[in-house]
Formats: sequence, structure tokens, C-alpha cells
Amino acid sequence: MLKRTIVLLGFLFLINPFTQLKAGSPETTGLAFLKVGAGARGVGMGEAYSAVVTDASATYWNPAGLAAQEKSEFVFTHNKWLQEINNEFAAVSFHIKSHAFGISVMTQNIGGIERRTGPTEEPLGEFNAHNVMAGISYARYLAHNFAVGITAKFLYEKIYVEESAGAAVDIGVRYQTVVPGLTAGFALQNFGFVSELENESSKLPRMVRVGAAYLLPREVLQGKLIVATDVVQVFEGTSHVNLGAEYLLKNMFAFRIGYQTGYDDKDIHTGVGFYFSRYRLNYAFVPFSSDLGNSHRISVVIQL
Repeated sequence: MLKRTIVLLGFLFLINPFTQLKAGSPETTGLAFLKVGAGARGVGMGEAYSAVVTDASATYWNPAGLAAQEKSEFVFTHNKWLQEINNEFAAVSFHIKSHAFGISVMTQNIGGIERRTGPTEEPLGEFNAHNVMAGISYARYLAHNFAVGITAKFLYEKIYVEESAGAAVDIGVRYQTVVPGLTAGFALQNFGFVSELENESSKLPRMVRVGAAYLLPREVLQGKLIVATDVVQVFEGTSHVNLGAEYLLKNMFAFRIGYQTGYDDKDIHTGVGFYFSRYRLNYAFVPFSSDLGNSHRISVVIQL
């Protein structure tokens, strides 16, 4: 058993062929809030979540995860991000027989942007920027261990008085391998279009996620341990390797840690979770360098 566990951990963290991906060109996409992440549990695990997620936040990470959900669920996340930028995410998921559905909304608000028409000592005033994503998700099992899912998204952006809108889709796959406890995930995200903003067009942050997660077959000090990895490639930008782990003690307390490569200003992620019957409270903390500040996420999850 120990030998098999070591081999599987090696598969998750060392032998993944995508770990050889190198950073590409600087990011050249718009609507960057679509890359921020949703839900404190996944962020606390370093965003190594495409093969782990089975809650309502699967509408963001990998819609195929909705098929594995046992109960209907509602999740709300507040993200106090960098430089007074706030993100909100809410989603609800439910089943109708063998069909799983999800509805999600993500918003971002950036306030206090100085307005100038040229170099001046004082700004002419201030304005805000708003981003909105609203999505509908569907998932189901095609076989007892193979699920697929899709999310259709409406996108909206407003900066000062200029507006643009668009649409995109995410497609996901979740596979429970023949090895007990080992799951694989795959997701294509943000494939679509957005209209011009003040005669300027921008590309969506198209991404591919490839991940694996392993639930250790035996309890570790009366708790469950999950280790996971995701490789994320932004088509018009960089690639990242995400590593994460979660230790759940007596189905009541969760401790999480994660690490991301390929970023200049962040790497370590941490988080905790508290489980009370139908309710879960999750928190994630991500420190940033270069005087950018820190990110704090709080998620409330309710099983319906």
C-alpha cells in the first residue's frame, strides 16, 4: 500500500509531462477577472481544483464536476482582492434525475480610478469599472466513471461610460480512474468573443486546465488527505503548475495549502474550512509581493 501511494504521489507531483511548460508571452487578453478563481476551497488549494471540485463552484473550475455532486448546493464567495478590487461569486447547483444543472454569477468592481485627459496635477474626477459574468451549466455521466459538462456564459464590461458584451463557453471532463481515489479533470475555458470597447477589441483569456487528484485510501491521524495538481495554460499568455493539498479532520475541520508556479508576485496559498451539518465556511489567504497587498476570500456553502 505504501509503495502504491508513493508511486501515485509521484504521478501527481513529479511525472506530469505538462510541468515542462514554460511561461509564454505577457498576458494580452481582456476581462482578466475571469482568471481570478471562484470559491475559497479551490483557491486555498493553490487552484489545483479541476479534478477535485464537485460543489457548486464547479460552474467555474470544471462543469463536469457538477455530475458528481450528491446534493443541491448554494455557494457565495466574497473576494477582497488587490488594491481595493472586490470580486463576488455566487452559484447554485441541482439535479433532475441523471442531469445536473448550475447557475452562476461573478462580478468585479474597481472604484476610484482617476480620470484625466492629459498630464495634470489633479485628476478631473474618478470613475468605476464593472465586469459581470452570468453562466448556465449542464453536466451528466456518460458512463459510471466518466462525466462531461458545459457552461454557457454571458459577459459584460463597463469602463466609465464605455460598454462591451460577449459570450463564451467552458467544456469539462471528469474521469474516475481504475485506481481507487485517483481522479482526472480537464477543462477548456472562455472560448468565445467580446464586442469592441471604444473601438478597441480584446481577446478573452482562453485557458486549458489539466489536473489530477488523489484521495489517500487510509485515514491520516483520523482525517482524510487529498493531494492534487493542475497545469493551466493561458493560450495568449503564460503557463502555470498548481499544487495543492487538503486535510479534513473528522469531517469538521479542513486545512489547505497550495503553491503556484509561473507568477512573479504570488506562489503560496493557504486556507481553512469549518463544516457544520449542511453548512460550510471556507477561507483562503493569498499573499502578493511588490506591495500589491493580500487576497482574502470567504465562502459560505449551504447544502439545500
